[in-house]
Amino acid sequence: MNNHSIQTLSFIFDNKTDHLLLHQISAVGMLKWKHSGIKGSIGQQEDLNEAAVRSIVEASGLKVSQAVLRGVIKTFQPESQKAIIYFIFESSRFSGELESKLPGRLKWIDILDIFNLEMEPLVQELMPRLLDGESFFEGTIFMDSQDKVLSSDIRICNSI
Repeated sequence: MNNHSIQTLSFIFDNKTDHLLLHQISAVGMLKWKHSGIKGSIGQQEDLNEAAVRSIVEASGLKVSQAVLRGVIKTFQPESQKAIIYFIFESSRFSGELESKLPGRLKWIDILDIFNLEMEPLVQELMPRLLDGESFFEGTIFMDSQDKVLSSDIRICNSI
């Protein structure tokens, strides 16, 4: 059984209003009602950037003209041997009307209120690096079977 996958995790910033688009998860379990970015799969022959843009369009209806790779994070659950590599993208170049096409809901959150939200542990760990807006980061996050962060080693690789 293969417990490994590669995914995109994307965030849309509205620089005019200082808001960030987040997905409030409706799934049962520990992640119910927690906030995350837009996750998506990557096709076997698909370019990473194209996969991120496609996932954003499929989830939100927003058309993205450019997505920027901000980081690569490996997550690992030792108990289940589950591993996911996330390519973290962001964009502030979008058009169209927001349509929530995911289970749960998509909503714009004022950046000043971000840390008052309950976030998915993975996103909570990434958010400070994502909000600095200038760095590329890479690292590994070890999680338990409930998706809680056990330890993380995330490094800034360079400044944009």
